[in-house]
Amino acid sequence: MKATTIICFLLSSFWSYSQYIEGTVLDTQTNKPIEGVHVFMKGINRGTLTNYKGNYHLKFPYKIVKSDTIRFSHVAYGILEIPFIAGKNNYSIYLLKDVNALKEIKVSNKINLKPSIKFNVLAEMKKGVYSFGSILKDKHIYVFGGDVSYEEDRFKKLIEFNPEISFKDFLRKGVNFSKESYSGAIQRYDINNNRWEKLNIKFRKRAYHNAHLIDNKFYILGGKRSSISKKREYLDDKIEVLNLETNKIKIDDTNPHQAVDFASCVYKGNIIVMGGSISKNKLGVKQYSNTVHLYEVNSGFWYHLGNMPVSKETQGVLVNDKFYLIGGYNKVPLSSIESYNLITGKWKKEGELFEGVSKPALANYENIIYIFDTDKIVTFNILTNELNQYSIDLNLKEAKLYYFNHKLYILGGFNKTNYSFYPSRALYSIDIDEFNKTKIEKSKKIH
Repeated sequence: MKATTIICFLLSSFWSYSQYIEGTVLDTQTNKPIEGVHVFMKGINRGTLTNYKGNYHLKFPYKIVKSDTIRFSHVAYGILEIPFIAGKNNYSIYLLKDVNALKEIKVSNKINLKPSIKFNVLAEMKKGVYSFGSILKDKHIYVFGGDVSYEEDRFKKLIEFNPEISFKDFLRKGVNFSKESYSGAIQRYDINNNRWEKLNIKFRKRAYHNAHLIDNKFYILGGKRSSISKKREYLDDKIEVLNLETNKIKIDDTNPHQAVDFASCVYKGNIIVMGGSISKNKLGVKQYSNTVHLYEVNSGFWYHLGNMPVSKETQGVLVNDKFYLIGGYNKVPLSSIESYNLITGKWKKEGELFEGVSKPALANYENIIYIFDTDKIVTFNILTNELNQYSIDLNLKEAKLYYFNHKLYILGGFNKTNYSFYPSRALYSIDIDEFNKTKIEKSKKIH
C-alpha cells in the first residue's frame, strides 16, 4: 500500500497538466471552417488537428517557454506562425489558400509517383555497428558502443557466384571466418558539416542497450557484454553517466531492469524502461520481461510502475504523453502497436502493422511516427490512425532513425546476404517531402 502511494505521488508530481489553447481556423476568402489544419506548439513538440467545424483544443504542461510559437499548417494553405502569450487561451485565425500548393497538387495527380523513397548517401561512420545506443543533440548524432560482429560463409559465397567450383578450389581460396565483438567507442556525426569523428572517451563494451540525455548528461544503460574469452554473455548491470561539461564518466551500480532490446524513454527528467529479454538458454530460447520501471535520476531510486500486457523485446517512441511500442519479438516478430499513457498508466492496443517487425528503427515528427525496417518505411499518423507503407531500396536491419530539420537520418544496422552479415557504416538522409512524391504500397486505418 505504501509503495503504491509513493508511485501515485510521483506520477502526480511528474505529470501535471493545466494549460491549453483552443480556437477555430477559417478560410480567409469563404469564412468557412477548415478541417485537418495541423496546430503545433513548436517548443514543446505537441500538436493536434482541427475537426470538421475548424475547431481544435490542445493541452500542454504548465511550465512552458514564454517565447513559444504556435504554427498552423495545411497542405492547401499557407503556413501561419503566431506567438504564444502566457495566460491567453483562444487563438482563432484565418488561413489563405496557397495557389502554388494547389497547382503542385493538381500537377502531381497527372504524373506517376516514384516507386520507392529517394535517399541521399552521407559520410560513413568510422566503424560499422548495429544494436547500439544513440542520441541526437545540438545538430550532432552520438553513437555509443554496439555490436561490431560479422560473419561470412565462404563456401556459400563461392557457390553463389560460381556453382561449378571444385572442392580443391574452395580449399585453396580459404575457409569461413567470423568475429564476435562489442564496441565501447563513441562516434559523433556533425550534421552541418557531414563529418564523423571518434571521440577520445571509452565506455564499457556493450550492445543491445539504450542511451538517453538528461541535463547535459548521457545515460547508458542495459544491454549485454561478453566475457574476455567471448564464450559467455552477461546482462550489463552498470549505468554509465557521462557529464559533458567535465567529460568524466560516473558509474551507477544499481539497475534492477537488466535486459536486452528493451524500450525506454525520458519523461519529466526521469527514465522509464520496459520489457526486453532477460536470459537465453543453450538452445537460444529467450525469456522475456513485462516489467515497467521508472528510474528517478536525481535520487537514483527505482520504482516499479506495473507490467506490460505482453512480455517481449520491443522498441518505443515517445509522443507527447504516450509511449508507443512498435513491433518487437517473442519467439516470432510481432506486428502490434501499443501505447502506454504516462499520465494515467493505462495501456491501449492501437492496432496492427502490415507485418511483424522484430527491431524497427523509429522516429517521430509532429503527429507522424516513422517506422523503418529492411526495405520498407511505414508512417503512422497518431491522430487519424492511418498507416501507409512505402518501399525504400535499403537492405538494413537493426538500424537507428532520427528526425532533424525536415529530414530523416538512417544510420548503422547490418547488411545480410545468403552467405554473410556485416555491420553497416552507412548513413542516409531522406527529405520529408519524399513521402508526398512516392507511391503508397499499402494503406489502412487501424482502431
